Amino acid sequence: MIMTSCPHCLRIRKASFAALINLETGAYNCKTCHSSGTWKQFTKALKNKIHERDAISNYSLETVSDTLGTTPRFTRPLDEIKQYPSRLTDEDLKALSSKYKLEPDIIRKYNVGLGEYDEKTCLTFPQTALLYTENDLRAETTRVKATDFDNPEDVVAMDPPTANMSAPAGLFGYHTIPVEADTVIITRTELDAMAAHQATGISSVSLPTSTYQLQEQLLPLLERFSHIYIWMDGDIDGELAAERFAYKLGEARCSIVDSEMSAHEALISGENLLESIQSANRLKHEEIMEFTDLRDLVHKEILYPEQTHGVQSIDLPSFNAILKGHRPGELTILTGPTGMGKTTIISQLSLDFCKSGVPTLWGSFEILNRRLAKKMLYQYAGKDLSKTPEEFDSWANKFEQLPLYFLKFFSSTAVRDVLDACRHAVYAYDVRHIILDNLQFMLSQQGRSHQDRWELQDDAIAELRRFATEQDVHITLVVHPRKDTGELLDISSVFGSAKVTQEADNVIILQKTEKLRWLDIRKNRSGTCSVWDDLYFSLTNNGFRYDGTLGQIYYQFDPMSFKIDEISDEARLEILNNNRRSFSQSRVLYRAKSS
Repeated sequence: MIMTSCPHCLRIRKASFAALINLETGAYNCKTCHSSGTWKQFTKALKNKIHERDAISNYSLETVSDTLGTTPRFTRPLDEIKQYPSRLTDEDLKALSSKYKLEPDIIRKYNVGLGEYDEKTCLTFPQTALLYTENDLRAETTRVKATDFDNPEDVVAMDPPTANMSAPAGLFGYHTIPVEADTVIITRTELDAMAAHQATGISSVSLPTSTYQLQEQLLPLLERFSHIYIWMDGDIDGELAAERFAYKLGEARCSIVDSEMSAHEALISGENLLESIQSANRLKHEEIMEFTDLRDLVHKEILYPEQTHGVQSIDLPSFNAILKGHRPGELTILTGPTGMGKTTIISQLSLDFCKSGVPTLWGSFEILNRRLAKKMLYQYAGKDLSKTPEEFDSWANKFEQLPLYFLKFFSSTAVRDVLDACRHAVYAYDVRHIILDNLQFMLSQQGRSHQDRWELQDDAIAELRRFATEQDVHITLVVHPRKDTGELLDISSVFGSAKVTQEADNVIILQKTEKLRWLDIRKNRSGTCSVWDDLYFSLTNNGFRYDGTLGQIYYQFDPMSFKIDEISDEARLEILNNNRRSFSQSRVLYRAKSS
């Protein structure tokens, strides 16, 4: 008997190394999906899978580097980078060991070093991969993460700024793994990886960036391991990410460490990390769970309800007060009159969440990617870079470090094709936020009659709603209103049937009068209630689980930063009062002329 990948599991994005093949009869049986059959059936399924994988390479996706037209490369010679570990003096090593409770030998083993980035001395953490040549196997540095010396969580630079998709991908600590090793621990940070290895003796690596992303190009590095322990942070985001990674890597070979602390926090607290590893749990069937599986999540929602609110907006604090935050699994509809700046506003909001670590996929069917990327780059820099072109490289290097991707589609595109590319982005880049701008351009020229277009739109909304729920991603969909009459809009103004707004969790309308502009939150299903309220909703179907807070966010556009800024209630009242005074003066002047 030999074990190999099951093509049926791979077909549904589970890289499960769990198919047993009988070398005498050729019969196979998968321990994960329980499929079985003859050797002929196995090879047929495998050929179909290979054809699918070849098709994946043609998905219409771009990275920031592709859109900006830059090529990732090291900012200095590789020989200089390889000298970083030797720059870490014994005194530095002693200070790090004392502060982080890590043994000097472990720090040396992981090749932690010192390098100069952004005119400061930084800790450097090399990401490595094993490269095969004709004569030997060697570890090669593929990228370096540079952090603040006193706070390794504060990333100063990535070198190269973005990962090169055509170059080998690497993981911190990968060079420390013996060739014969079949077990590995994956953690979120470099300190966690070193702590886990020090306490357990098991080879440990960390994610490349501070965001919860395990990109597709990293998966081949992990195929060699028959058992993978996933130890993320102890918050809700960490637990959800661990489950996603387990499904991606193949749940048959993955175990999730159930701990309220990260590996390094556990080491600092004197916990027994080996016991935590030994008590790690494997995932059950993805569609079946018991209360035991929910107990910890329920407890955390009770203790830390703010964690369920989602990612907070930095640019628009009132957004958090009304919608509570940006959560996965929801569908948001954004609409507004022509010329109101729908793309500008959703570009700013998506960039806001992306800077907070939310991997984002942009699908612009009306504006070319290069123009959208330029707008977002200006917003990121907070200035018009055409006036200071010498600053382009500096801002572009920082912008490239964002987990931001673009669909190549433009104008009329089948929803099925769009969702296929989105599904790949969720799998390959752990995308959590998808923006589609806009629905009418995406579906243009696809219906023969007015009725066909409405049915087509309803079907598209249903597919997007289902995708957001099943893939646990947030989809923001821009939809034009029915007709711009110059009057204030309401939910019925959204183009299409009532299904568009019925399926949405949130509806945001851009409103304007002569003097004021504001975001009008007309529908809000923010889950601020407890899990028990969710259960009550499912039993009574009366909407009790929804907070339902509605409100307005008044803003003004800043042409210098290409962004909108909130205006206070006092400023809004002053604008209205000035408008009233101006109107009164006009009436007095009119009467004087009439008399």
